[in-house]
Amino acid sequence: MLKRRKITEVKKVVDVKFEVEESLEEKKKGYFARFVGIFKTSSQGGKRIMPLAEGINKISAFVKKLPKAPQPELTSREVVLSLWGALLGIGITALLAFTWKCPMLLGSFGSTAPLIYCAYKSPLAQPRNVVLGHFLGASIGVVINDFFGVTWWSIALTVALAIILMFVTYSIHPPAGATAYVAVQTGGLGVGYWFILNPTMFGIFIMLTVAVIFNKMSKRDYPTHWY
Repeated sequence: MLKRRKITEVKKVVDVKFEVEESLEEKKKGYFARFVGIFKTSSQGGKRIMPLAEGINKISAFVKKLPKAPQPELTSREVVLSLWGALLGIGITALLAFTWKCPMLLGSFGSTAPLIYCAYKSPLAQPRNVVLGHFLGASIGVVINDFFGVTWWSIALTVALAIILMFVTYSIHPPAGATAYVAVQTGGLGVGYWFILNPTMFGIFIMLTVAVIFNKMSKRDYPTHWY
């Protein structure tokens, strides 16, 4: 009886060990299967990424073949002069506006500054274009606002008419389109026809005066023509 018990106990221990080993092997197989599955998934993801990378390469190759605009030589002197020109032009205008407590500042002046202090050789940056462009934009803006108010079509009409007027008077100045937009949308910043004089003409006169004096002192060829 004792021998039979011992044999059965040994069998139970052996069976338990076998079950434990079998479960460990199953776990190992499960881990391996998961690892293989992850590898397969990543390889499938790589296959999906490959067409995307090829598409990006094709687009970049196409962009590189497009004709490039000729860029002038950029010197450190020109960079420094453009920086100081913009600081002086906008700075003086802002200082006078804050001191006298009158507007003389307009968002479109921020677009005029790169032209007259940096791209000063551009036809769009010459005094005729700057002064007449802003004058026409401000005038047409307040007139349209006075007659038709602020609607989607009056805003569109204002900018379109401003462009046409600048075009036929040879005074295209892109920032003046923004002046027209502001004029019609805000009713000339709430001051009506005074908007033409202040901030538009006062502000642009200060900025243009600074541009002429600063560029002449810096031995820059500006303006290339007055009208």
